[in-house]
Amino acid sequence: MSVELPGDTALAGVTADQNGRLFLTLLRDDAADIIERLRETHADAMGRAYLLRLDLFAERLGSKWDSKRDLIFDHLKAAFERKFPEPDWCIRINDESFLVVILTLGEHKGALSAAELWYTAGQFFIGDVSKMRPALFEAIADDVDRMRLIPIDLTKYFDRTEARPFRDAGRPLPSAPEDTASRGTAAVGMGAAIRRPGGAGGTLMTVAGRSLRVASSAEPVFEMKKLTMIGHRLEPVVTDAIGNVLLDPRAIAALDWGDREQVDIASIEQGLKVLQMRSPEQRKIIMIVPAAFSTFSSARARGRITSAVSSAAQEMGLKVLYEVRQLNGVPPGRVLEITGMLKPFCMTVVGHAGADTKAIAALKGCGLAGAAVDYDGQRRDDSALEIYLSHISNAAKSATGACMIHGFDTLRQMATARLAGVTHASVKSSGLVTARK
Repeated sequence: MSVELPGDTALAGVTADQNGRLFLTLLRDDAADIIERLRETHADAMGRAYLLRLDLFAERLGSKWDSKRDLIFDHLKAAFERKFPEPDWCIRINDESFLVVILTLGEHKGALSAAELWYTAGQFFIGDVSKMRPALFEAIADDVDRMRLIPIDLTKYFDRTEARPFRDAGRPLPSAPEDTASRGTAAVGMGAAIRRPGGAGGTLMTVAGRSLRVASSAEPVFEMKKLTMIGHRLEPVVTDAIGNVLLDPRAIAALDWGDREQVDIASIEQGLKVLQMRSPEQRKIIMIVPAAFSTFSSARARGRITSAVSSAAQEMGLKVLYEVRQLNGVPPGRVLEITGMLKPFCMTVVGHAGADTKAIAALKGCGLAGAAVDYDGQRRDDSALEIYLSHISNAAKSATGACMIHGFDTLRQMATARLAGVTHASVKSSGLVTARK
């Protein structure tokens, strides 16, 4: 399907809903990884992800397009990498689209820089394009394999405080894009109080009068002895739907029990959808499913989660490991009780703890097969990181027998964790999608 924009050529492969919103589906094996990287780096939330369309190039070059196309993309990539170091990154999305992520500049300067790439390539390959409007769009993660595109008018596109009205003042958002309405239906039936995906990816819900969008990232999980990838961990990605501000784990943990239950259910639902979109070759054997202790202690929520996860796991041929979070202050007997209720529906259960030895020691005697700890993200050299992780690993093994660290940024950090005695770890998906891919 092609979409016509006023004054523009047709945009091949771009679809529009009944309200005129534009969407681009990524027809590639690593689509979910690209979308996850946008979310993890907050690039789309900050308005610093830009899509360049080359439809005009194809139209002008005609029969020469097929022979010139790869040269044009190579030119764009080389020009970008000469000017922008990591953490900025770029990638060819399809035969007409090139994604540019510029985290080191504000929105307006980033958009101008992206437009400059388009103009420079156009001048080189098709002649004078100085009077043309660049086919430039803001790219927003909308689904596990789809972006929402917002046309950028460089005369009206400014930095954050001015850019927000540009994003929010559009026509009302439908419950799901018209041409992909079937994708708005949950992969598994959960959470009657939860509304279906509406905008920039995930489930839209109202929590304590605040509009939140809940999505999920599938972090790769490794067994450390051989540094072998063995599975995926469903990591909640929760943003304020109005301000596009990402909620950190502390903010999510601060939600009251009922609201946290909704967030847990929605993020698990979205995470299952992420895995179901992948081919069998892209999925490993284990799926780690986290939720708060309060969520698992609710018979209703626990029933919904275990039913949906068991069904999806059977369909995909995966084993399930449940991770119980927010255990601070919970009596060991209560944790043991919930662990016993979960074990019939999974391979094993681990408990999440803060990165201090007292919190980890409190997991002893709770029937857990391991302690899971979030990496704090601080920069350390290899020696300091090994010492830091050794303290956590020793405490975790003493309390539960195994130690799992979540959210490493690089594989190098995981190699250090292996030396520190960590038994399992997950790395952010962006750590596996190289900046210069």
